[in-house]
Amino acid sequence: MKTITSALLISASLLGSSAFAAGPAPSGELDYPPAIAQTSTLSRADVVAQLHAAQAAGQVTFGENDAPVVAANQGTTATRAEVKAAARDARAQGPVSFSGQGYPQTGGA
Repeated sequence: MKTITSALLISASLLGSSAFAAGPAPSGELDYPPAIAQTSTLSRADVVAQLHAAQAAGQVTFGENDAPVVAANQGTTATRAEVKAAARDARAQGPVSFSGQGYPQTGGA
C-alpha cells in the first residue's frame, strides 16, 4: 500500500512541476492592460528643457496639489499708509472680520 501511495505522490509531483516548467499562464490582471510600444522623437535634453520651461511658467504641480505653486511674495505697490487707510475704510463699512472676531462683524465687541 505504501508503494502505491508513494508512486502516486511522485507522479503527481512530476506532473505538477512540468506544468510550471511551461511558463506562467496569464491569469487575472497580470496581462492587462497589454504593453504598448512607445517611441519618442525627443531626446533627454529636450524633455529636461521642456520641464524647466514649464516650471518657470508655473505649470508644474507637486504632490496632490492641483494648483501650481505660486511664490509667496508677489510684491505690492501700496504703501503701509495706504494699506492702513484701506483697512480703516473696510472696518468702517461693516462686514469685515478682524482679529478672529466673528463673521461678519456687526459692530459688537
